[in-house]
Amino acid sequence: MKPTEVHLVQVTPDSRRRRVWMVAAPREEAISRVLNAIPEGWAASLLPLRSLEAARLNMQPGDVRELTRKAA
Repeated sequence: MKPTEVHLVQVTPDSRRRRVWMVAAPREEAISRVLNAIPEGWAASLLPLRSLEAARLNMQPGDVRELTRKAA
């Protein structure tokens, strides 16, 4: 069985300040999973980086996490 991959997705909210999310899902599902987790109207695009193995990042299949934080 192939291990679950983690892909990085760039999210652009209404403020236009880009954020990075990671998603443990096949490449073809990554964008739709992130779009389901963010507000309507925000944009998401897959970053052209090598995927990582989900188990190495302590992620389960289907997990979606934001890597960047909002400014305080």
